[in-house]
Amino acid sequence: MAMNPSVFNFYDTETTGLSAATDQILQFCSVRTDADLNYIKGAELNILVKPRPDVVPGPMAFAITGISIEELNQKGMSEFEAAGHIRNWFLDRDNSMMSGFNSLSFDDEVVRNTMYRALQDPYEHEWKNKNSRSDIMRAVMLVFALRPHLMNFHKTDEGKYSLKLGDLCKENGIVLENAHEARADIIATIELARVIKHSSPQLWNYFLQLSGKNFVKPMVDKMEPLVLVDRYLSRDQGHLTIAQPVIYDAKSTQKMLSVDLREDPSELLSLSVDELKRRIFTPSADLKEGESIKSIRDITLNKQPLITELSIFRGHDAVVSRAGLDIDACMRHGEMVRNDKGFRERLQEAYKAEYDPCEDVYQGIYSLGLISDTEKNLRMRTRALEPAVEGQERLPVLASIDLREFSKKLPSDPLRMTELSLRAKWANFGEQVIERDLFSSQELGEWVDHLDRTWNGPVIGKNQINLEGYRASLADVRAKMALDERQEKALIEMEAHVEGTLTMIEQLRELIEMKKRAESELTAEAAPEPAKVVEAEPAEDLSPAL
Repeated sequence: MAMNPSVFNFYDTETTGLSAATDQILQFCSVRTDADLNYIKGAELNILVKPRPDVVPGPMAFAITGISIEELNQKGMSEFEAAGHIRNWFLDRDNSMMSGFNSLSFDDEVVRNTMYRALQDPYEHEWKNKNSRSDIMRAVMLVFALRPHLMNFHKTDEGKYSLKLGDLCKENGIVLENAHEARADIIATIELARVIKHSSPQLWNYFLQLSGKNFVKPMVDKMEPLVLVDRYLSRDQGHLTIAQPVIYDAKSTQKMLSVDLREDPSELLSLSVDELKRRIFTPSADLKEGESIKSIRDITLNKQPLITELSIFRGHDAVVSRAGLDIDACMRHGEMVRNDKGFRERLQEAYKAEYDPCEDVYQGIYSLGLISDTEKNLRMRTRALEPAVEGQERLPVLASIDLREFSKKLPSDPLRMTELSLRAKWANFGEQVIERDLFSSQELGEWVDHLDRTWNGPVIGKNQINLEGYRASLADVRAKMALDERQEKALIEMEAHVEGTLTMIEQLRELIEMKKRAESELTAEAAPEPAKVVEAEPAEDLSPAL
């Protein structure tokens, strides 16, 4: 099926930090265009999100964006509510393509995790109603690698090319005002997409086709050498190589393992399963010189892989020369890989590495398995609104139910649903829950334990920070950055937010004890009075006289 989206939903997120799993969206903005990248009047979404108490904010993020926490608390909505608006926006138009700048690597993951925490389906917005995904940064890389004459690229003082959004805009006559403000970044991204589309409609259309698995998979399944553009390859060589598809990852039918054919694969083909596993998964710093394996490349079918056939080089010798590719040698290396029939199985087995289970449910969007239909239905039920009560804000069912009893409705392991529901309840509706007394001391105790681990426990995920890391980062930002008035104000408000959150946690500890006493008193009042012990009167002897 050809990828011809009816509309594009260009979007950007501003977040508390760099962890898709444990940070959160603070601002979500999206601008809709038609298929020709013309703006659709009035088709925009721009929402602010209140910070959750179980997120340690990253000082660098606030220094860069200058986002005001006071404004977020005054004008923002809960993450739970924001997730619903974001989902509805992406599903509002059939055959729409969501796109951003570096969105496949970051923003898409942030949105997935937002849906996961807010008890939504994490993936539905990406594929339902013929929806699809793309990433304009990948379009830029495709141009840079294969047709660099179509755009202007900035060269740094060190002689390195830059693919940053701001530099690309400057070199191509695009005005970028208020960089790192979500809407401004979106407009710049759309203008950049227009430059590519107008410079080469053919390349633009090919870029769109790469979003479709049905387009990409047949190319990969031929098991023949392909041109691969990969962000982890040398920029000086155009991020470009020729790769030999080998075998699908046993854990994911979306990921084809391939070999970079620049290098002679003789040593790679000689390695046992154990040696492959050791060299692939051991950090390079812990290996001897020359042991690190850098020639294995992932081709992930559902993340718009930048692949094409070798015919793309025809008539473009300068591209091949810049990339430093010896095509004949690459073809010989590919034949060596294909002829070693046992290598496919050895490589696949090596990738069956044993991973420790995730230490926290927020890290488990992938590792805890797919969400069953039963769990999806339970998630939907938690989001339904309670009946209206005069004078009270309507809350979702989530805020008032006994979460442990509710989660027992899952036929399989209910722990993910229980923990996510508890956190969603308190992170989004904590004030209302306390005000209406919709909790137990046990439930509040579990929430406070989670907060304590978040702020004071060890860091367990990539790019996550705790209170100690926050303080170190804040000191580093203040020492190294020249802050303007807006940035300084953002940091001051962030510091006040952190201190306020720490104070709130201590107040919640006190509330737990108060709640325990109240529960004990209720238990005592409800207990039946002990039966009175009455001395029995001697029974009258009714036996007949003899």
